[in-house]
Amino acid sequence: MFRKLWTDLVFFCGHLHLTDKFPGFAIGEREKFIAFDEITRECIPNIQFGDIGLHRDWGYLDNLVIPGFMKHAWIHTEDGTADPRIVEAVSAGVLHRSSFVPIYSDYAMVLRPKGVTEEQRKGACLKAKQIIGDRYDVNFKFDIEKEIEFYSGKEKDQALNDLNLAAEQLKNYHPAFSCTEVVGYCWWHMRELLRIYRIEHLGKKILIADEYINRSWEIIWASKSCTVKAAQEMGLHEEGVSMIEDYWKTHDVSG
Repeated sequence: MFRKLWTDLVFFCGHLHLTDKFPGFAIGEREKFIAFDEITRECIPNIQFGDIGLHRDWGYLDNLVIPGFMKHAWIHTEDGTADPRIVEAVSAGVLHRSSFVPIYSDYAMVLRPKGVTEEQRKGACLKAKQIIGDRYDVNFKFDIEKEIEFYSGKEKDQALNDLNLAAEQLKNYHPAFSCTEVVGYCWWHMRELLRIYRIEHLGKKILIADEYINRSWEIIWASKSCTVKAAQEMGLHEEGVSMIEDYWKTHDVSG
């Protein structure tokens, strides 16, 4: 009973947003800051599989409890312009769907891991596809170490780096994932290189989207709404702000 009430509350908060009409809030979708043309011309053609995406929707209630500038994360598993796809955790669970869905937001960016091989990128995408259909983690446990145990008895150090085990082994374990944990899980085999670390927040060790904005990743694309001023005002750390500043030195914010 309590679990259902808690789950319903988490999902309700995730859909409630501010509006300029009475009574001042609404549930569901609204028009976003990022135009579809910006996504199709500037973002999608530059994506490679293994890249990750981050976004923030303006005015949503759950922004108050999730720290930082960016609030949501996903991994790109198929690139190209014909049928680009991602894996992300949302209220319906871990889904495999069009890249356009999460990018159509108010603030968004795509990051590429530095210093990784094509095989390592394929491995991250393989892990993403193995967890499609799993539940959303409404308790935000961030227990990646436990989730790798589906590797059927392998030592953890082996399991962290073994990218070729069959999805059949998932039948023995039914993990749940939050959005940032999906990304962390998929790239956990390169966590030291990519600086995938938890932070302390409200007495818990959690993965937040802003922590992926570090110099171990490169900003491949940022929406025009992702200005230095916006990032600073909404709490992005100094390293991330400097990365956005560098990005706009070589990209046309008006174009």
